[in-house]
Amino acid sequence: MWRIWMVMDPRKVIIVGGALVATIVATNHFVQLSTKYSCWLDGTGSGSCLAPAEASAHNVQHNAPLPN
Repeated sequence: MWRIWMVMDPRKVIIVGGALVATIVATNHFVQLSTKYSCWLDGTGSGSCLAPAEASAHNVQHNAPLPN
């Protein structure tokens, strides 16, 4: 295992790995911010910018309490 560091410089590996992780994290954050569930430009957030949907069989709350 130690021979791999004779081929690659450990400092470069750490810097490139950190840059790769930072790129993935930034991409993930921007994708999540661009969804319809985050209204961070309006300052509301938490899906409050979504239009209320009418009750139908397709959007019933599935975690509703059971009747007694």
